[in-house]
Amino acid sequence: MATRTRISIATLSTAMIALGALVPAMAPGAAHAQADVCGAVGPLLEERRSIVQRLEALGSEDVDPRPACSALRALQENGQKLVDFIDENQAWCQIPNDFAQNVRQDHERVGGMRADACRVAAQINNAERQAREAAESNQFGGPGLTGRFPIPQGAL
Repeated sequence: MATRTRISIATLSTAMIALGALVPAMAPGAAHAQADVCGAVGPLLEERRSIVQRLEALGSEDVDPRPACSALRALQENGQKLVDFIDENQAWCQIPNDFAQNVRQDHERVGGMRADACRVAAQINNAERQAREAAESNQFGGPGLTGRFPIPQGAL
């Protein structure tokens, strides 16, 4: 059975002082590495802003769910990348917990909105397809709707 060791505050502060002495020597490389890793979130946030602008351009009333479904799908994919980034780099990039939590909640909300919009878009596409097939098969009133009047064949 493994034993747990307790580390005192004094031990931690001594370790922090020792690490503090190493930081100036490592600082240029460490700061550069941190900037590289943490800077990767910038393009994700910029892409997110662009997608949100696309959604806002659709309006707030009588929005066609088909382009909304597409934009929300892109927003959800972007949100997943952002959540993954936060999960991997929250401590390293010093991302505040409240920001991380807000991103996760927003990602869940977007998933629900995307599911609703895509469901309605699929229903609209299905209804349009059925109407097109019905018009092609002349179910609504025979050939008179298409403008064709076939001449009867055979003996009269």
